Amino acid sequence: MVDTNIYIGAYSLQTALGDLTATCEAMASGRSGLRYDARFGMPTATIDQVAPIAGLTRFEAMLAHAIEQVSRLSGVALDRPDTLLVLSTTKGNVALLEGQTEAPERAYLYASAEVLAAHFGMTTAPVVISNACISGVSAFVVARRLLQEGLYRHAIVAGCDELSEFIASGFASFKSISPNPCRPYDAARDGLSLGEAVGAVLLTRERALASEPCVALLGGVVSNDANHISGPSRTGEELAWAITEALREAHVTPEEVGCVNTHGTATRYNDEMESKALAVAALSDVPTNSLKGYIGHTLGASGVVESILTIEQLRRGELFATQGFEELGTPCPVAVAAAPQPIRKAFAVKTASGFGGCNAAIVFGPASEPCDVEEQPAMRSATEVAHAEVVQGESPFAEMIRARFRAFGEQNLRFYKMSDLAKGVYVAVEELLRQVPLDEQVGAERRAIILSNRASSLEADLAHQQLVDQHAPEGTSPAVFVYTLPNVAMGEMAIRHRIKGDNTFFIEPKQSDWCERYARQLIARDRADEVICGWCEKIGQKWHFEVKLLKNV
Repeated sequence: MVDTNIYIGAYSLQTALGDLTATCEAMASGRSGLRYDARFGMPTATIDQVAPIAGLTRFEAMLAHAIEQVSRLSGVALDRPDTLLVLSTTKGNVALLEGQTEAPERAYLYASAEVLAAHFGMTTAPVVISNACISGVSAFVVARRLLQEGLYRHAIVAGCDELSEFIASGFASFKSISPNPCRPYDAARDGLSLGEAVGAVLLTRERALASEPCVALLGGVVSNDANHISGPSRTGEELAWAITEALREAHVTPEEVGCVNTHGTATRYNDEMESKALAVAALSDVPTNSLKGYIGHTLGASGVVESILTIEQLRRGELFATQGFEELGTPCPVAVAAAPQPIRKAFAVKTASGFGGCNAAIVFGPASEPCDVEEQPAMRSATEVAHAEVVQGESPFAEMIRARFRAFGEQNLRFYKMSDLAKGVYVAVEELLRQVPLDEQVGAERRAIILSNRASSLEADLAHQQLVDQHAPEGTSPAVFVYTLPNVAMGEMAIRHRIKGDNTFFIEPKQSDWCERYARQLIARDRADEVICGWCEKIGQKWHFEVKLLKNV
Protein backbone atom coordinates (compact mmCIF):
# COMPACT_ATOMS: atom_id res chain seq x y z
CA MET A 1 0.00 0.00 0.00
CA VAL A 2 1.30 3.44 -0.93
CA ASP A 3 0.35 6.79 0.59
CA THR A 4 0.32 9.50 -2.08
CA ASN A 5 -1.07 12.29 0.11
CA ILE A 6 0.67 15.60 0.76
CA TYR A 7 -0.25 16.35 4.35
CA ILE A 8 -0.57 19.64 6.17
CA GLY A 9 1.74 19.61 9.16
CA ALA A 10 2.44 22.30 11.75
CA TYR A 11 1.95 25.94 10.86
CA SER A 12 2.52 29.40 12.26
CA LEU A 13 1.53 32.93 11.38
CA GLN A 14 1.70 36.51 12.59
CA THR A 15 -0.69 39.25 11.50
CA ALA A 16 -1.70 42.65 12.81
CA LEU A 17 -4.10 40.74 15.08
CA GLY A 18 -1.35 38.63 16.65
CA ASP A 19 -0.34 34.98 16.38
CA LEU A 20 -2.53 32.19 15.05
CA THR A 21 -4.68 31.90 18.17
CA ALA A 22 -5.13 35.63 18.58
CA THR A 23 -5.86 36.12 14.87
CA CYS A 24 -8.54 33.42 14.84
CA GLU A 25 -10.13 34.72 18.04
CA ALA A 26 -10.29 38.24 16.63
CA MET A 27 -11.79 37.08 13.35
CA ALA A 28 -14.33 34.87 15.13
CA SER A 29 -15.44 37.88 17.17
CA GLY A 30 -15.50 40.23 14.17
CA ARG A 31 -12.57 42.42 15.24
CA SER A 32 -10.41 43.95 12.49
CA GLY A 33 -6.71 44.77 12.65
CA LEU A 34 -7.06 47.70 10.25
CA ARG A 35 -6.26 51.07 11.82
CA TYR A 36 -5.56 54.51 10.40
CA ASP A 37 -1.82 54.79 9.77
CA ALA A 38 -0.45 58.34 9.78
CA ARG A 39 2.75 57.19 8.02
CA PHE A 40 0.84 56.36 4.86
CA GLY A 41 -2.35 58.37 5.32
CA MET A 42 -4.60 55.31 5.08
CA PRO A 43 -5.89 52.39 7.15
CA THR A 44 -3.35 49.58 7.35
CA ALA A 45 -2.87 46.35 9.30
CA THR A 46 0.74 46.21 10.46
CA ILE A 47 2.59 44.14 13.03
CA ASP A 48 3.53 46.25 16.07
CA GLN A 49 6.63 44.39 17.19
CA VAL A 50 8.97 41.87 15.62
CA ALA A 51 11.60 40.41 17.92
CA PRO A 52 14.94 41.28 16.31
CA ILE A 53 17.44 38.57 15.35
CA ALA A 54 21.10 39.50 15.02
CA GLY A 55 22.20 39.66 11.40
CA LEU A 56 18.67 39.56 9.99
CA THR A 57 16.50 42.36 8.65
CA ARG A 58 12.98 42.84 10.01
CA PHE A 59 11.56 41.01 6.95
CA GLU A 60 13.95 38.09 7.46
CA ALA A 61 13.33 38.00 11.22
CA MET A 62 9.57 37.71 10.62
CA LEU A 63 10.19 34.69 8.43
CA ALA A 64 12.74 33.16 10.80
CA HIS A 65 10.35 33.25 13.75
CA ALA A 66 7.57 31.57 11.76
CA ILE A 67 9.85 28.91 10.25
CA GLU A 68 11.46 28.14 13.61
CA GLN A 69 8.06 27.62 15.21
CA VAL A 70 7.00 25.21 12.47
CA SER A 71 10.23 23.24 12.95
CA ARG A 72 9.74 23.16 16.71
CA LEU A 73 6.07 22.15 16.57
CA SER A 74 6.64 19.46 13.94
CA GLY A 75 10.00 18.15 15.12
CA VAL A 76 11.34 18.35 11.56
CA ALA A 77 14.99 19.39 11.68
CA LEU A 78 15.67 22.06 9.09
CA ASP A 79 19.13 20.72 8.24
CA ARG A 80 17.72 17.48 6.84
CA PRO A 81 18.68 16.92 3.17
CA ASP A 82 15.09 15.89 2.38
CA THR A 83 13.61 19.17 3.66
CA LEU A 84 13.02 22.10 1.32
CA LEU A 85 12.25 25.77 2.00
CA VAL A 86 9.88 27.38 -0.52
CA LEU A 87 9.76 31.14 0.00
CA SER A 88 7.06 33.40 -1.45
CA THR A 89 7.37 37.18 -1.45
CA THR A 90 6.71 40.06 -3.77
CA LYS A 91 9.13 42.70 -2.49
CA GLY A 92 11.22 41.21 0.32
CA ASN A 93 13.75 43.74 1.65
CA VAL A 94 12.59 46.45 -0.77
CA ALA A 95 12.74 49.04 2.04
CA LEU A 96 16.54 48.85 1.74
CA LEU A 97 16.30 50.73 -1.57
CA GLU A 98 15.28 53.96 0.14
CA GLY A 99 17.72 56.69 -0.85
CA GLN A 100 19.81 54.29 -2.98
CA THR A 101 20.85 54.53 -6.63
CA GLU A 102 22.02 50.91 -6.74
CA ALA A 103 20.48 47.87 -5.12
CA PRO A 104 22.33 46.55 -2.05
CA GLU A 105 22.92 42.81 -2.01
CA ARG A 106 20.24 42.12 0.62
CA ALA A 107 17.60 43.69 -1.63
CA TYR A 108 17.98 40.67 -3.93
CA LEU A 109 15.21 38.26 -2.99
CA TYR A 110 17.40 35.18 -3.13
CA ALA A 111 19.91 36.80 -0.76
CA SER A 112 17.26 36.71 1.97
CA ALA A 113 16.53 33.05 1.21
CA GLU A 114 20.23 32.22 1.49
CA VAL A 115 20.53 34.13 4.77
CA LEU A 116 17.57 32.20 6.19
CA ALA A 117 18.92 28.87 4.95
CA ALA A 118 22.27 29.61 6.59
CA HIS A 119 20.56 30.74 9.79
CA PHE A 120 18.88 27.34 10.09
CA GLY A 121 21.78 25.30 8.73
CA MET A 122 19.72 24.06 5.79
CA THR A 123 21.57 21.90 3.28
CA THR A 124 19.09 22.16 0.40
CA ALA A 125 18.91 25.21 -1.86
CA PRO A 126 15.73 27.24 -1.25
CA VAL A 127 13.12 27.79 -3.95
CA VAL A 128 11.98 31.42 -4.25
CA ILE A 129 8.79 32.44 -6.04
CA SER A 130 7.84 36.01 -6.89
CA ASN A 131 4.52 35.91 -8.70
CA ALA A 132 2.77 39.08 -7.56
CA CYS A 133 -0.15 38.46 -5.22
CA ILE A 134 -0.51 34.75 -6.06
CA SER A 135 3.05 34.05 -4.84
CA GLY A 136 1.88 32.25 -1.68
CA VAL A 137 -0.67 30.03 -3.42
CA SER A 138 1.84 29.37 -6.22
CA ALA A 139 4.32 28.25 -3.56
CA PHE A 140 1.84 25.59 -2.39
CA VAL A 141 1.40 24.39 -5.97
CA VAL A 142 5.15 24.20 -6.61
CA ALA A 143 5.94 22.54 -3.26
CA ARG A 144 3.23 19.92 -3.75
CA ARG A 145 4.58 19.02 -7.18
CA LEU A 146 8.16 18.71 -5.92
CA LEU A 147 7.03 16.44 -3.09
CA GLN A 148 4.98 14.34 -5.49
CA GLU A 149 8.03 13.88 -7.68
CA GLY A 150 9.80 12.37 -4.68
CA LEU A 151 12.52 15.01 -4.70
CA TYR A 152 11.91 15.88 -1.02
CA ARG A 153 10.14 14.43 1.99
CA HIS A 154 9.10 17.73 3.54
CA ALA A 155 8.67 21.31 2.37
CA ILE A 156 8.20 24.39 4.50
CA VAL A 157 6.20 26.94 2.55
CA ALA A 158 6.79 30.42 3.97
CA GLY A 159 5.38 33.75 2.81
CA CYS A 160 6.09 37.28 3.98
CA ASP A 161 5.91 40.89 2.92
CA GLU A 162 6.28 43.97 5.06
CA LEU A 163 4.52 47.25 4.38
CA SER A 164 6.62 50.17 3.22
CA GLU A 165 6.22 53.52 1.52
CA PHE A 166 7.39 51.80 -1.67
CA ILE A 167 4.32 49.54 -1.64
CA ALA A 168 1.80 52.06 -0.27
CA SER A 169 2.72 54.73 -2.82
CA GLY A 170 2.59 52.21 -5.66
CA PHE A 171 -0.93 51.05 -4.93
CA ALA A 172 -1.97 54.66 -4.30
CA SER A 173 -0.77 55.52 -7.81
CA PHE A 174 -3.41 53.13 -9.16
CA LYS A 175 -6.12 54.90 -7.12
CA SER A 176 -6.93 51.46 -5.73
CA ILE A 177 -6.71 52.18 -1.98
CA SER A 178 -9.80 52.92 0.09
CA PRO A 179 -9.69 55.81 2.60
CA ASN A 180 -11.62 53.48 4.91
CA PRO A 181 -11.20 49.84 5.96
CA CYS A 182 -11.89 47.74 2.87
CA ARG A 183 -15.27 46.09 2.25
CA PRO A 184 -14.89 42.99 0.03
CA TYR A 185 -17.80 42.25 -2.30
CA ASP A 186 -19.89 45.05 -0.81
CA ALA A 187 -21.90 47.37 -3.03
CA ALA A 188 -20.12 50.34 -1.42
CA ARG A 189 -16.59 48.97 -1.76
CA ASP A 190 -14.12 51.56 -2.99
CA GLY A 191 -10.68 49.97 -2.81
CA LEU A 192 -8.29 47.78 -0.92
CA SER A 193 -6.47 48.09 2.40
CA LEU A 194 -2.83 47.11 2.82
CA GLY A 195 -1.31 44.98 5.55
CA GLU A 196 1.74 42.93 6.42
CA ALA A 197 1.99 39.38 7.69
CA VAL A 198 4.06 36.23 7.73
CA GLY A 199 3.09 32.59 7.62
CA ALA A 200 4.82 29.22 7.39
CA VAL A 201 3.42 25.72 7.01
CA LEU A 202 4.90 22.24 6.75
CA LEU A 203 3.88 20.10 3.81
CA THR A 204 4.91 16.51 4.31
CA ARG A 205 4.59 13.05 2.83
CA GLU A 206 4.60 11.51 6.32
CA ARG A 207 1.18 10.88 7.85
CA ALA A 208 2.68 10.84 11.35
CA LEU A 209 3.63 14.51 10.98
CA ALA A 210 0.17 15.67 9.89
CA SER A 211 -1.51 17.98 12.37
CA GLU A 212 -4.94 16.93 13.57
CA PRO A 213 -7.64 16.79 12.38
CA CYS A 214 -5.78 15.57 9.31
CA VAL A 215 -5.96 17.78 6.21
CA ALA A 216 -4.16 17.26 2.91
CA LEU A 217 -3.26 19.54 0.01
CA LEU A 218 -5.12 17.75 -2.75
CA GLY A 219 -4.67 19.86 -5.87
CA GLY A 220 -3.35 23.11 -7.25
CA VAL A 221 -3.29 24.93 -10.59
CA VAL A 222 -1.96 28.27 -11.91
CA SER A 223 -3.48 30.16 -14.85
CA ASN A 224 -3.26 33.51 -16.63
CA ASP A 225 -5.97 35.85 -17.92
CA ALA A 226 -3.96 36.87 -21.01
CA ASN A 227 -6.02 40.06 -20.82
CA HIS A 228 -4.30 42.98 -19.07
CA ILE A 229 -1.18 43.40 -16.94
CA SER A 230 -2.88 45.41 -14.18
CA GLY A 231 -6.57 44.59 -14.57
CA PRO A 232 -8.34 41.24 -14.17
CA SER A 233 -10.23 39.25 -16.76
CA ARG A 234 -13.64 40.61 -17.63
CA THR A 235 -15.18 37.12 -17.72
CA GLY A 236 -13.51 35.26 -14.85
CA GLU A 237 -13.12 32.23 -17.09
CA GLU A 238 -9.37 31.88 -16.52
CA LEU A 239 -9.61 31.82 -12.71
CA ALA A 240 -12.58 29.48 -13.08
CA TRP A 241 -10.40 27.16 -15.18
CA ALA A 242 -7.75 27.11 -12.44
CA ILE A 243 -10.42 26.27 -9.84
CA THR A 244 -12.01 23.57 -11.99
CA GLU A 245 -8.65 21.96 -12.83
CA ALA A 246 -7.54 22.06 -9.18
CA LEU A 247 -10.78 20.32 -8.19
CA ARG A 248 -10.30 17.75 -10.95
CA GLU A 249 -6.76 17.09 -9.75
CA ALA A 250 -8.12 16.66 -6.22
CA HIS A 251 -10.92 14.32 -7.43
CA VAL A 252 -13.45 16.68 -5.83
CA THR A 253 -16.69 17.96 -7.38
CA PRO A 254 -18.11 21.46 -6.81
CA GLU A 255 -20.94 19.85 -4.83
CA GLU A 256 -18.41 18.55 -2.28
CA VAL A 257 -16.85 21.96 -1.56
CA GLY A 258 -17.75 23.33 1.86
CA CYS A 259 -16.14 26.76 1.64
CA VAL A 260 -14.12 29.09 -0.55
CA ASN A 261 -11.62 31.69 0.60
CA THR A 262 -11.07 34.14 -2.23
CA HIS A 263 -8.57 36.89 -2.92
CA GLY A 264 -11.35 39.41 -2.25
CA THR A 265 -9.40 42.69 -2.41
CA ALA A 266 -12.51 44.94 -2.37
CA THR A 267 -11.48 46.66 -5.59
CA ARG A 268 -14.26 47.08 -8.11
CA TYR A 269 -12.95 44.85 -10.86
CA ASN A 270 -11.26 42.12 -8.79
CA ASP A 271 -14.44 41.31 -6.88
CA GLU A 272 -16.53 41.45 -10.06
CA MET A 273 -14.17 39.02 -11.79
CA GLU A 274 -14.16 36.61 -8.86
CA SER A 275 -17.95 36.56 -8.72
CA LYS A 276 -18.01 35.54 -12.37
CA ALA A 277 -15.29 32.93 -11.83
CA LEU A 278 -17.21 31.33 -8.96
CA ALA A 279 -20.32 31.22 -11.14
CA VAL A 280 -18.46 29.53 -14.02
CA ALA A 281 -16.90 27.05 -11.56
CA ALA A 282 -20.37 26.25 -10.11
CA LEU A 283 -19.42 27.58 -6.65
CA SER A 284 -21.70 30.63 -6.39
CA ASP A 285 -23.75 29.11 -3.58
CA VAL A 286 -20.82 27.76 -1.55
CA PRO A 287 -20.07 29.70 1.68
CA THR A 288 -17.33 32.17 0.74
CA ASN A 289 -15.29 34.80 2.51
CA SER A 290 -12.44 37.27 2.12
CA LEU A 291 -10.12 37.98 5.06
CA LYS A 292 -8.77 41.29 3.74
CA GLY A 293 -11.13 43.29 5.99
CA TYR A 294 -9.32 41.88 9.04
CA ILE A 295 -5.65 41.88 8.02
CA GLY A 296 -5.50 43.87 4.80
CA HIS A 297 -3.87 42.76 1.58
CA THR A 298 -0.54 41.25 2.65
CA LEU A 299 0.81 40.72 -0.88
CA GLY A 300 3.16 37.70 -1.18
CA ALA A 301 2.23 36.57 2.33
CA SER A 302 -1.51 36.54 1.64
CA GLY A 303 -1.64 33.14 -0.06
CA VAL A 304 0.22 31.42 2.78
CA VAL A 305 -1.47 33.23 5.68
CA GLU A 306 -4.96 32.92 4.21
CA SER A 307 -4.41 29.25 3.37
CA ILE A 308 -3.48 28.56 7.00
CA LEU A 309 -6.62 30.38 8.12
CA THR A 310 -8.71 28.46 5.56
CA ILE A 311 -7.45 25.18 7.03
CA GLU A 312 -8.28 26.45 10.52
CA GLN A 313 -11.81 27.36 9.46
CA LEU A 314 -12.28 23.99 7.76
CA ARG A 315 -11.24 22.24 10.97
CA ARG A 316 -13.51 24.42 13.11
CA GLY A 317 -16.45 23.85 10.78
CA GLU A 318 -17.20 27.57 10.65
CA LEU A 319 -16.34 30.26 8.12
CA PHE A 320 -15.42 33.68 9.49
CA ALA A 321 -17.64 36.59 8.48
CA THR A 322 -16.45 38.87 5.68
CA GLN A 323 -15.49 41.99 7.62
CA GLY A 324 -17.07 45.20 6.27
CA PHE A 325 -19.64 43.39 4.13
CA GLU A 326 -23.26 44.58 4.19
CA GLU A 327 -24.84 44.41 0.74
CA LEU A 328 -23.68 42.32 -2.22
CA GLY A 329 -22.38 44.43 -5.07
CA THR A 330 -21.15 41.98 -7.70
CA PRO A 331 -22.73 40.98 -11.03
CA CYS A 332 -22.91 37.30 -10.05
CA PRO A 333 -23.95 35.85 -6.68
CA VAL A 334 -21.27 35.23 -4.06
CA ALA A 335 -22.24 33.49 -0.81
CA VAL A 336 -20.47 35.99 1.46
CA ALA A 337 -22.01 37.06 4.75
CA ALA A 338 -21.64 39.60 7.52
CA ALA A 339 -21.90 36.77 10.07
CA PRO A 340 -20.07 33.45 10.46
CA GLN A 341 -21.33 30.60 8.25
CA PRO A 342 -21.30 26.86 8.97
CA ILE A 343 -19.06 24.67 6.84
CA ARG A 344 -21.01 21.47 6.23
CA LYS A 345 -18.82 19.77 3.63
CA ALA A 346 -15.30 18.44 3.82
CA PHE A 347 -13.35 20.34 1.16
CA ALA A 348 -12.10 23.93 0.87
CA VAL A 349 -10.88 25.99 -2.08
CA LYS A 350 -8.42 28.88 -1.78
CA THR A 351 -7.94 31.28 -4.72
CA ALA A 352 -5.67 34.20 -5.57
CA SER A 353 -5.23 36.64 -8.43
CA GLY A 354 -2.68 39.34 -9.19
CA PHE A 355 -0.99 41.80 -11.52
CA GLY A 356 0.29 40.23 -14.71
CA GLY A 357 -3.04 38.43 -15.08
CA CYS A 358 -1.97 35.54 -12.84
CA ASN A 359 -4.43 33.31 -10.95
CA ALA A 360 -4.05 30.27 -8.73
CA ALA A 361 -6.34 27.85 -6.92
CA ILE A 362 -5.64 25.07 -4.39
CA VAL A 363 -7.84 22.49 -2.70
CA PHE A 364 -7.68 21.26 0.91
CA GLY A 365 -9.58 18.37 2.43
CA PRO A 366 -9.49 14.92 4.01
CA ALA A 367 -6.61 12.72 2.97
CA SER A 368 -7.35 9.73 0.81
CA GLU A 369 -6.67 6.25 2.15
CA PRO A 370 -3.38 4.56 1.18
CA CYS A 371 -4.00 2.21 -1.71
CA ASP A 372 -2.36 -0.02 -4.26
CA VAL A 373 -0.68 2.24 -6.80
CA GLU A 374 -2.55 2.18 -10.04
CA GLU A 375 -0.53 1.85 -13.19
CA GLN A 376 0.79 5.33 -13.91
CA PRO A 377 0.42 6.78 -17.40
CA ALA A 378 3.66 6.92 -19.32
CA MET A 379 5.66 10.11 -18.85
CA ARG A 380 5.24 12.33 -21.88
CA SER A 381 8.21 13.59 -23.82
CA ALA A 382 9.24 17.26 -23.66
CA THR A 383 11.41 18.23 -26.62
CA GLU A 384 13.25 21.50 -27.20
CA VAL A 385 12.21 22.79 -30.62
CA ALA A 386 13.61 26.34 -30.59
CA HIS A 387 16.14 28.46 -28.73
CA ALA A 388 16.81 32.22 -28.69
CA GLU A 389 19.24 34.52 -26.87
CA VAL A 390 19.67 38.23 -26.29
CA VAL A 391 23.17 38.57 -24.91
CA GLN A 392 25.31 41.51 -23.90
CA GLY A 393 27.33 43.13 -26.66
CA GLU A 394 29.06 46.39 -27.40
CA SER A 395 25.91 48.46 -27.90
CA PRO A 396 24.00 49.92 -24.93
CA PHE A 397 20.89 47.97 -24.02
CA ALA A 398 18.42 50.64 -25.13
CA GLU A 399 20.02 50.93 -28.57
CA MET A 400 20.35 47.17 -29.04
CA ILE A 401 16.85 46.21 -27.91
CA ARG A 402 15.14 48.86 -30.02
CA ALA A 403 17.07 47.79 -33.10
CA ARG A 404 16.05 44.17 -32.63
CA PHE A 405 12.45 45.22 -32.04
CA ARG A 406 12.37 47.37 -35.16
CA ALA A 407 13.68 44.40 -37.16
CA PHE A 408 10.31 42.74 -36.56
CA GLY A 409 8.67 45.45 -38.67
CA GLU A 410 5.95 46.01 -36.08
CA GLN A 411 4.20 49.17 -34.87
CA ASN A 412 3.44 47.95 -31.33
CA LEU A 413 3.86 51.20 -29.40
CA ARG A 414 3.24 49.36 -26.14
CA PHE A 415 6.78 47.99 -26.38
CA TYR A 416 8.28 51.42 -25.67
CA LYS A 417 6.34 51.72 -22.39
CA MET A 418 7.69 48.46 -20.96
CA SER A 419 10.49 48.06 -18.43
CA ASP A 420 13.84 46.89 -19.77
CA LEU A 421 13.20 43.43 -18.30
CA ALA A 422 9.90 43.18 -20.16
CA LYS A 423 11.46 44.49 -23.38
CA GLY A 424 14.17 41.85 -23.22
CA VAL A 425 11.63 39.10 -22.64
CA TYR A 426 9.48 40.46 -25.49
CA VAL A 427 12.33 40.39 -28.02
CA ALA A 428 13.73 37.03 -26.92
CA VAL A 429 10.32 35.33 -27.05
CA GLU A 430 9.46 36.98 -30.38
CA GLU A 431 12.69 35.71 -31.93
CA LEU A 432 12.02 32.29 -30.43
CA LEU A 433 8.52 31.99 -31.86
CA ARG A 434 9.54 33.26 -35.27
CA GLN A 435 11.64 30.10 -35.51
CA VAL A 436 8.84 27.75 -34.38
CA PRO A 437 5.43 29.30 -33.65
CA LEU A 438 3.03 28.06 -31.03
CA ASP A 439 0.64 25.44 -32.34
CA GLU A 440 -2.73 27.00 -33.15
CA GLN A 441 -4.36 23.65 -32.36
CA VAL A 442 -3.14 23.78 -28.74
CA GLY A 443 -5.59 25.46 -26.39
CA ALA A 444 -4.44 28.61 -24.60
CA GLU A 445 -4.74 26.84 -21.23
CA ARG A 446 -2.28 24.19 -22.43
CA ARG A 447 0.43 26.79 -23.02
CA ALA A 448 2.73 27.83 -20.18
CA ILE A 449 5.59 30.22 -19.54
CA ILE A 450 8.16 29.63 -16.78
CA LEU A 451 10.96 32.16 -16.27
CA SER A 452 13.65 32.90 -13.71
CA ASN A 453 16.37 35.39 -12.88
CA ARG A 454 18.42 36.68 -9.95
CA ALA A 455 17.57 40.38 -9.89
CA SER A 456 13.78 40.01 -9.95
CA SER A 457 12.56 43.49 -11.03
CA LEU A 458 15.19 45.50 -9.14
CA GLU A 459 15.83 47.92 -11.98
CA ALA A 460 12.18 48.96 -12.06
CA ASP A 461 12.18 48.92 -8.25
CA LEU A 462 14.95 51.51 -8.18
CA ALA A 463 13.10 53.71 -10.68
CA HIS A 464 9.96 53.58 -8.55
CA GLN A 465 11.89 54.18 -5.33
CA GLN A 466 13.46 57.30 -6.80
CA LEU A 467 9.98 58.69 -7.43
CA VAL A 468 9.04 57.81 -3.85
CA ASP A 469 12.16 59.55 -2.52
CA GLN A 470 11.33 62.73 -4.45
CA HIS A 471 7.97 63.10 -2.65
CA ALA A 472 6.55 64.80 -5.73
CA PRO A 473 3.03 66.26 -5.30
CA GLU A 474 1.77 64.16 -8.20
CA GLY A 475 2.99 60.98 -6.49
CA THR A 476 4.44 57.95 -8.19
CA SER A 477 3.63 56.47 -11.59
CA PRO A 478 1.44 53.39 -12.09
CA ALA A 479 3.25 52.81 -15.40
CA VAL A 480 6.50 52.37 -13.43
CA PHE A 481 5.07 50.58 -10.40
CA VAL A 482 3.37 47.78 -12.35
CA TYR A 483 6.76 46.60 -13.64
CA THR A 484 8.12 46.25 -10.09
CA LEU A 485 6.80 42.69 -10.31
CA PRO A 486 8.94 40.37 -12.46
CA ASN A 487 6.01 38.20 -13.49
CA VAL A 488 4.46 41.17 -15.33
CA ALA A 489 6.99 40.50 -18.09
CA MET A 490 5.40 37.05 -18.40
CA GLY A 491 1.97 38.69 -18.35
CA GLU A 492 2.93 40.75 -21.39
CA MET A 493 3.83 37.54 -23.22
CA ALA A 494 0.65 35.83 -22.06
CA ILE A 495 -1.40 38.64 -23.61
CA ARG A 496 0.58 38.72 -26.84
CA HIS A 497 0.72 34.96 -27.42
CA ARG A 498 -2.50 33.77 -25.71
CA ILE A 499 -0.81 31.84 -22.92
CA LYS A 500 -3.40 30.98 -20.29
CA GLY A 501 -1.73 28.08 -18.53
CA ASP A 502 0.93 27.96 -15.83
CA ASN A 503 3.00 31.12 -15.43
CA THR A 504 5.49 31.02 -12.56
CA PHE A 505 8.50 33.26 -11.95
CA PHE A 506 11.37 31.79 -9.92
CA ILE A 507 14.25 33.72 -8.36
CA GLU A 508 17.61 31.90 -8.52
CA PRO A 509 21.15 32.86 -7.42
CA LYS A 510 22.48 32.13 -10.90
CA GLN A 511 21.40 30.65 -14.20
CA SER A 512 20.79 26.92 -13.88
CA ASP A 513 18.63 24.21 -15.41
CA TRP A 514 16.01 24.54 -12.65
CA CYS A 515 13.54 26.51 -14.73
CA GLU A 516 13.78 24.12 -17.67
CA ARG A 517 13.47 21.04 -15.44
CA TYR A 518 10.28 22.44 -13.92
CA ALA A 519 8.96 23.27 -17.40
CA ARG A 520 9.71 19.76 -18.63
CA GLN A 521 7.77 18.31 -15.72
CA LEU A 522 4.71 20.33 -16.75
CA ILE A 523 4.74 18.55 -20.09
CA ALA A 524 5.77 15.17 -18.68
CA ARG A 525 2.87 15.22 -16.19
CA ASP A 526 0.34 16.39 -18.82
CA ARG A 527 -0.07 19.87 -17.34
CA ALA A 528 0.94 21.62 -20.58
CA ASP A 529 1.64 20.86 -24.24
CA GLU A 530 3.88 23.84 -24.97
CA VAL A 531 6.13 25.74 -22.54
CA ILE A 532 8.33 28.78 -23.01
CA CYS A 533 11.05 28.71 -20.36
CA GLY A 534 14.31 30.41 -19.62
CA TRP A 535 16.56 32.91 -17.86
CA CYS A 536 15.70 36.60 -18.24
CA GLU A 537 18.00 39.02 -16.43
CA LYS A 538 18.56 42.78 -16.77
CA ILE A 539 20.17 44.88 -14.07
CA GLY A 540 22.18 48.00 -14.81
CA GLN A 541 24.61 47.39 -17.66
CA LYS A 542 24.33 43.62 -17.49
CA TRP A 543 21.77 41.51 -19.27
CA HIS A 544 21.21 38.00 -20.55
CA PHE A 545 17.97 36.60 -21.98
CA GLU A 546 17.91 32.95 -23.02
CA VAL A 547 14.63 31.21 -23.75
CA LYS A 548 13.58 27.84 -25.10
CA LEU A 549 10.36 26.43 -26.53
CA LEU A 550 9.50 22.95 -25.30
CA LYS A 551 6.76 20.90 -26.90
CA ASN A 552 5.17 17.53 -26.39
CA VAL A 553 6.19 15.84 -29.64
